[in-house]
Amino acid sequence: MTAFRICIQPAGLTFEAEAGETILQAALRHGIDFPNRCRQGVCTSCVCRLQRGEVRYDPPSPVTDIDKAQNFTYGCLAYPLTDLVLQHPFIQA
Repeated sequence: MTAFRICIQPAGLTFEAEAGETILQAALRHGIDFPNRCRQGVCTSCVCRLQRGEVRYDPPSPVTDIDKAQNFTYGCLAYPLTDLVLQHPFIQA
């Protein structure tokens, strides 16, 4: 089974997501206090800025053209396709 390494900046936290696991699911499994509320891509509390890597979404994708321009990634809905570096200012080590 493939695992992807995820690094959250500026906290410097690193954890792994298994294939078929969202960023949020993986973070919570590793005991990381990852902001979330609705788990449907509506509240935006889990939105990170993608600094490096690729993710995918099940249809329909929540990502708008504005989100793409800002490199926003919805942690509750995004599945890593590669190792990732994400930025979320409220996640702490």
